[in-house]
Amino acid sequence: MTCTDGGYTQPNMAVLEHIVAFEFGDSLAIEYGPGKSKIAPKIHANGSQTSPYGCEYFTGRHFAFGIFLRPLASWQLFRIPLATLANQNFDGRDLFGNGIHTLWLRLAESKTFEQQIRVAEDYLLPYARYALAQTSIMTSARHTCRVKGAVRVEELAHNSGLSLRQYERRFEMEMGFTPKLFARITRFQSALDTKRLSPRRSWLNVAHELGYFDQMHMIRDFQSLGGNVPSQVLQQSGDLQPWSVAPENPYDF
Repeated sequence: MTCTDGGYTQPNMAVLEHIVAFEFGDSLAIEYGPGKSKIAPKIHANGSQTSPYGCEYFTGRHFAFGIFLRPLASWQLFRIPLATLANQNFDGRDLFGNGIHTLWLRLAESKTFEQQIRVAEDYLLPYARYALAQTSIMTSARHTCRVKGAVRVEELAHNSGLSLRQYERRFEMEMGFTPKLFARITRFQSALDTKRLSPRRSWLNVAHELGYFDQMHMIRDFQSLGGNVPSQVLQQSGDLQPWSVAPENPYDF
């Protein structure tokens, strides 16, 4: 991508996935809070985000490759506690060790996107062979993803064999934010996916399918989690949410 004139700005939004981005072009600026900005390292990682958290500002020439880790994968693959990633961003080398720089070099040397995918798979597969089992809290989070956020926290607590307060406390301790907010973000992302897969469907129809009280309820959630009304969030989301091209319920980790 080549940015002309004043550059290109991509607003960020709430996401459950953890994103590892490999930059091969010019520097990328990240705004991650009021008055807070930095130049992104060549390998930068973002944990789950619970609100719109600034933007990424592109100038010059950019060539990048991203790995989107599903909400539980950082723990199962890399033994990284999920709560330490919530609402944070890192230099990838600090998070994953020096081996991630070798991956950056191999990706940079790849001639095609298909080759980059094979390189990334070669890096990840050994970790997948020894993936950790899910905790009971993680199993409930995965179920929340499968039902697109349409679940009551009281039901999740009961199925986990915990009181509501115990469940909420343990969920926040493991995931970094509350189960209610996790479900809201799941439903928000599912609404975006539904519209991207079926562009002719009305937002009202999407709201009804995903269990919003009404369309205004969905709009308020979009403003809170995406920073704008649904049509604008969809337009601005860019490559921040690639799951609409994946099979339904793609949460294996």
